[in-house]
Amino acid sequence: MIESECEIDSSESYGLSADSSPVEVSLIFRHFHPILAGAAERFRRYSVPLAHQGVRYGVFTLQEDERHPAVEQMHPGLRVQRMPAQGIPWVRDAALFQVASSYLSSMPPEGHVLQTSLAHDLSRPWLRRIRRHGVGCLYVGTMVGGNEPSLPLWRQWVQRLKTKRNFAPFNKVVASTTVMARWFENSGITRDLIEVIPNGVDIDRFRPIADAFEKRQLREVLKLPTENPIVIFAGSIVPRKGVELLIRTWPKVLATVPEARLVLVGGFDRPTFMTQERIQELNRFQNEMRSLAAQPDCQGSITFAGESDRLEDWLRVADVFAFPSEQEGMGNVVLEAMACGLPCVITQFLGMPEQEFGEAGQEFILVPRDATSLAAGLLEVLGQKSKRAAFQNAARRWVCNFMDVNLTLRAYETLYRSLAVGR
Repeated sequence: MIESECEIDSSESYGLSADSSPVEVSLIFRHFHPILAGAAERFRRYSVPLAHQGVRYGVFTLQEDERHPAVEQMHPGLRVQRMPAQGIPWVRDAALFQVASSYLSSMPPEGHVLQTSLAHDLSRPWLRRIRRHGVGCLYVGTMVGGNEPSLPLWRQWVQRLKTKRNFAPFNKVVASTTVMARWFENSGITRDLIEVIPNGVDIDRFRPIADAFEKRQLREVLKLPTENPIVIFAGSIVPRKGVELLIRTWPKVLATVPEARLVLVGGFDRPTFMTQERIQELNRFQNEMRSLAAQPDCQGSITFAGESDRLEDWLRVADVFAFPSEQEGMGNVVLEAMACGLPCVITQFLGMPEQEFGEAGQEFILVPRDATSLAAGLLEVLGQKSKRAAFQNAARRWVCNFMDVNLTLRAYETLYRSLAVGR
């Protein structure tokens, strides 16, 4: 089985800081639990260990379902306040910033931080007001944008000017990868404002399967075949994630490994798609994906497992992880799969980390973004048990040594305390 020894033991607390004074971080998210959105869900999970270190989160978000309470204390370190979702997205954002500004203006600036992943013309006035009150402001990046060298120089200059203006209220900008940091810098943000903090992985939650007996048992619980090789994908069923490429690739895999099964773990319901037009486009795409998976050449071997709050179970019973995404901020699910000891076959994507996944060919397999190359990468590890084992061990070791979430928590606690001094 997989060698699971790690240099960092995340079962232990990452340690109380020398400065244990309480800090309250006001988070502004368009969507928050129980609506699943990547960054928001990540900080919800961070909230529990950070609360033990004296860092509390107060979330300002939208109430998109009347069943979600207007005010909810999820645990002592996480309070959520939901505002009615009215108007177009940017107007909704402004309302969230207005409420957060009103709250923070009533509090002493010391011990308070404002954090968001929204920066545009309607958020800027409220951010400036919060900053003038003396509260430290933090932007956390979630996506790497594309470069548009074809634009006229004057348009590129205007875009950089607009970015600098919208990010001016922030004391710090967090990038999850060095690639994202460089993108921010190229967009007009000065390097001294940027701090790189990888998202990190809970290596106790995401861990390798213990043995063949546990794997069989867990597959039975998940209603998966106990003997077939399983390739797994995890992510929303949306165009950006490359689901269509993976399904169109699958018959090429079956031609060599006919007993293989493909499991897609991810939701079809995406309330984070803000407009009715986008939701309709998404519904059309998802229906097309179901039809494509039902074609005879897929031989009934593709399972849509739906959304799961136990992603670690699905990853642990698989044999290979496929990640054909087009664009990401980091692609944290790759690290979660690696932590579970899965060989990962990744296609090149916009925002691809240069170092946070390790080295291609050592910790993961990187292939060009086409069906033939993706099939070859999957077959490389499906067909060679020794190579699969080598990637399993190298992947787990890399995440344990460099991407343990405890390293992330330390970095955020330090950053929060540096911003909570009042200005």
